[in-house]
Amino acid sequence: MKEWKNILISFSIISFACAIKNYIIYIFNDSSFFAFLAPSVFGTHNFYITPGFINFLYDSQRSIITASHSLVSVFYNDQYHIVSILIIAPFIEETIYRLPLFSIKNYLNDYIYWFFAIIFSAIFAHSHDLYGISLLPLFMLGICCSWIIKVNKVFWPCLALHFLYNFFSFIRIISESIWWGLITIH
Repeated sequence: MKEWKNILISFSIISFACAIKNYIIYIFNDSSFFAFLAPSVFGTHNFYITPGFINFLYDSQRSIITASHSLVSVFYNDQYHIVSILIIAPFIEETIYRLPLFSIKNYLNDYIYWFFAIIFSAIFAHSHDLYGISLLPLFMLGICCSWIIKVNKVFWPCLALHFLYNFFSFIRIISESIWWGLITIH
């Protein structure tokens, strides 16, 4: 029961981070600072220089998710990538970015644990091809998953929180797409 309470607390923090991100973008929308605040809006894919080993990690992550989605597509016509978004991606991403932290948590003092948690969270957020303020909710997801590992000493709540975050992001994207007429319901 404690795990679910921590998942809901974490989800509330992440939702608050999303609200802050949206509010900051709203405030600076008409300023010249906006191009630096939200560079992903302008398609500046190479805005930051990423080390080669990090790019290798990102490419490996994308390859695994793509291969898993292809395998799912053999059994199920997943037009909107629902299985990939809700199950495969959280499992793979949490395995890559949080399982190492979970594995060594008992051998680290608090300062070193949180140092690695911040590093892994930043790498995790950056792996989603977003830049600027758009990284904030994903970074907070990583921090909250790290906090859940530290507090609960189990791994599955990270998967549940990531699933919950992806579920609500997916619902938001689908509803906005329906609202703007990009998707029609038959």
